[in-house]
Amino acid sequence: MSDQLRTIEEDEIDLIELLKKVWSSKRFIIRWTGYFIVVGLVVALLSPKEFTASSTFIPQTSESKTGGSLSGLASLAGISLGGATTGGEIPPTLYPQILNSVPVKRSILSIEVPLDQSSVSYSAYLLEKPTPILSLVKKYTIGLPGVILGAIRGTEASTGTSSNPMIVTQEEKGLFETLEAQIALSVNEKEGFVELSVTTDDATVAAVLTSKVKEILQQQIIDYKIQHGKEYLNFTQKQYNEKQKEYFALQDEVARAKDQNKNIISERYQNQFKQKEGELLIAQSVYQELAKQLEQAKLQVAKDTPIFSTIKPVTIPTERSAPKRSLILVIWAFLGFVVSVGVVLVKEPVLNIWKEINS
Repeated sequence: MSDQLRTIEEDEIDLIELLKKVWSSKRFIIRWTGYFIVVGLVVALLSPKEFTASSTFIPQTSESKTGGSLSGLASLAGISLGGATTGGEIPPTLYPQILNSVPVKRSILSIEVPLDQSSVSYSAYLLEKPTPILSLVKKYTIGLPGVILGAIRGTEASTGTSSNPMIVTQEEKGLFETLEAQIALSVNEKEGFVELSVTTDDATVAAVLTSKVKEILQQQIIDYKIQHGKEYLNFTQKQYNEKQKEYFALQDEVARAKDQNKNIISERYQNQFKQKEGELLIAQSVYQELAKQLEQAKLQVAKDTPIFSTIKPVTIPTERSAPKRSLILVIWAFLGFVVSVGVVLVKEPVLNIWKEINS
């Protein structure tokens, strides 16, 4: 019991000694905390303004089958079509993957955004705008090793031309990284809504990008969902056009035969004429069935097309989303306090260890 009390007393004495050491170095701590506050103030003032525009929408889709089969028609026309079903739903959790695909990113970079009194593509907007001072400082201080490595192997990474859609050039890679940092897509699986936000240095550009990116994303989802339905529709349309030509040609042929041979009572001719009429009836049945299937396919494509209900439309932000200058000052002040206290506490033990090593 006495040993435990002695240990507790020693711990308390150590803690008191540490507090005394910190208190005795309060001027050092205050001074260095002030230095960090000044640095934080500079960072807060040099950080570029950023504006965030957002939109929230709900995807409303359903699984279904396209039209039906042409099994009855196959026996008449000798065509084996079978059944055709639409593609499955794209779960909202895959929307970020679609947004991060190279074709979609290229579409985003081609969006026209306002610049002065005209408009330019967003890729040109990103390449023409000046780099913020703080970004340059970070690039050539903290990011200097990466700059050196990039310069060493940059010639290899920049091979190829943008005319080949399978090659991502070094310039495109940098633009894609910028898009990834600016565009955020969050999916709420429980409530079933999707929130898209874009952050840039201009409020109007942020709003335009958010609206256009949402349209591009939704169109990609629609194209995927109705892809199989469209293929079935195109196939049915092609068959319909061919059978329509055959049906109309047979109609004309039968009509000409009637007009040219009104007074002929030959049994051979009558037999040939009945055969033509039978072919016409078959062609008519095929044509009418295909017409029904074509309309069903059109209706099914319209039915399968996903609908996106916007519950929060895009608006131009009036207040900046960054930088949060007060928060930056608090973080730097706290960092300065922690670093200065750590120096005070670690300085003496480190010096003692160094002296022992040298001795």
